[in-house]
Amino acid sequence: MGTVQQHWGRWLWQGMTLLCLAVPRLCWGADAAGPVKQAALTAMAAAVCAGSYDPEDSRENRYLGSYGWKLTPYTVKDGGTEVHFTLARNSGMLQGKKWNVLAFRGSAAKKDWQLNFKMKTVPYPSGPGGSKEEKEEGPAVHEGFLRYARTALSQPLDVDGDGRTEDLASYLKAHPEEKMLLTGHSLGGAGATLLGEELVGQGVAPGQIPVITFGAPAVGNRAFAEQYGPKIHLLRVVTSLDPVPGALQTVTRSGYRQFGEKKEYALSGKYTDYQHPISYYLDLAVRDYYRERLAAVKNGIWPAAPLEQREGTGPLTALVLLCRDNGADTRYSPDLGQFLLDEYRSLLPRYVVLDYQHTAGREGLWPQEELRQKARQAGADTLVVAQVERQRVGQTDKWSIQLGQEVVGLRTGGIHAVAAGSTRVRFEQGVLQSLLNLWEDQKKELQKFLPETRRQEPLWIFLREEGTPNENH
Repeated sequence: MGTVQQHWGRWLWQGMTLLCLAVPRLCWGADAAGPVKQAALTAMAAAVCAGSYDPEDSRENRYLGSYGWKLTPYTVKDGGTEVHFTLARNSGMLQGKKWNVLAFRGSAAKKDWQLNFKMKTVPYPSGPGGSKEEKEEGPAVHEGFLRYARTALSQPLDVDGDGRTEDLASYLKAHPEEKMLLTGHSLGGAGATLLGEELVGQGVAPGQIPVITFGAPAVGNRAFAEQYGPKIHLLRVVTSLDPVPGALQTVTRSGYRQFGEKKEYALSGKYTDYQHPISYYLDLAVRDYYRERLAAVKNGIWPAAPLEQREGTGPLTALVLLCRDNGADTRYSPDLGQFLLDEYRSLLPRYVVLDYQHTAGREGLWPQEELRQKARQAGADTLVVAQVERQRVGQTDKWSIQLGQEVVGLRTGGIHAVAAGSTRVRFEQGVLQSLLNLWEDQKKELQKFLPETRRQEPLWIFLREEGTPNENH
């Protein structure tokens, strides 16, 4: 990929600003790499949504925060309506623009479910108290969801972090160069959809506020879907057996209808009885990103990630990574080895990948002395050997994830440190989320010995446009 600095931006995010205004959907134009870019955006949205459930102490928010994202949780109350959302803002420029994410939390408390059960529709955009003609023939939306979106919209936000709060619509119209992704899971997805409609109705450009939802219910009737659906750029992400996206269509006679572009992740009924948790969506979104990226690399659409970066300052690290999927079911979960390989490459100031193996068995690495010899031959100052393994625990529905890391200084009197961790997880708890806990500890250990580690955006979320300077470093 030439020098790494010249080509970082071609890995994931050449098309962040290609959200097209010409058609009423998320659009990646004629770019053959569009599926990779959309998958990357979707994975990032899922990560922020996952973090919105425990914004004060979530592994996802700590992870994103370490890469330059500032995440601010909000709770807004209006009578019996209580709304929870997270505002995330990246500290750098992405594709030459500032990017923000507003993620609504899904149903997590009794009041959330009470809101869900307010299934009466009200005329849109007039809301409760609309005219008789509107009620009989016009566009109508879920009363509770509309209150949810409008309660959030009533909250002034400090979007740019200057200490002053502003009306969201006014801010976006005053800063057309900025992007704000609206997203949410379950009830939160309904809120994000209607917030998008409200903002467009107030004059915000649809391409400035793309909407991605996960497992979201329908928000309005057929007339609403036909008249207002095309006004926003909506991507609806669902699993094949998630009951929530079709719930209102089956339990009411109000004519609820979904709209927007649909992305469906296959998830077997034998895999799980309940396919709605955000943990599944995060795992599947990251898995889908790696699947799309691999296909694009094989087809010559996307350049392969580099195996070395020797330019710059800081010690040169030789990296060896082994991923064992020892009997694990990987059909519906992300590639943990590729995730960690990307993480190390985005963290180390200079590196050379000596070996990366992904196996389904018990194959091991080269002998330790041979690894050190190869690292020295590569001119490395430090050797990092990492191993991740997942395997089923007996005949249970639990899986063991183990992560180990060895750091070896190759100069006289060099360091030698070993760290390891493991966890047991059910799939509904989130495979990637469980790995993040282990990786957080290992990353801290690595930074003790390599203090010059950088903070570039993790590769599976997005990277900068070619030639765009990284303002965080």
